[in-house]
Amino acid sequence: MSPPSPDSMVLNVVIRMIVPMRREFGRSLDVQQFMRDQSYAQTVLEQALGSRDERLRDYAQQVQRHLFGPRAATSPLAVPTVPGALVDLPPAPAPAAAAPTAPAAPAADPTEAELRAKMLRRYTSGLR
Repeated sequence: MSPPSPDSMVLNVVIRMIVPMRREFGRSLDVQQFMRDQSYAQTVLEQALGSRDERLRDYAQQVQRHLFGPRAATSPLAVPTVPGALVDLPPAPAPAAAAPTAPAAPAADPTEAELRAKMLRRYTSGLR
């Protein structure tokens, strides 16, 4: 049996959020709109994160992790919401100088990482 897909896990948790959202906030949660409309989903999740019910907050955090992922939640460079606003971006790192590629002398006992790299080079070079 295959593991459940991320969408079905999110759908399962969103369905579990329906009753607590109705009880605490009087909000009727539309699951189909939640899955299609990101702004609606974000609004519902913000409201659920402000809940007094710990279980509802946990559900909202689970959905937020699956929908928006850790990169979106912890992104150091946030996109401005005001059009035309300037963002101070950190300077781009300077490109590293390319090291000359010289064939390495064969080691007496190659490590696992070296063997793996050698195996993977076969698949990245040449025609098949």
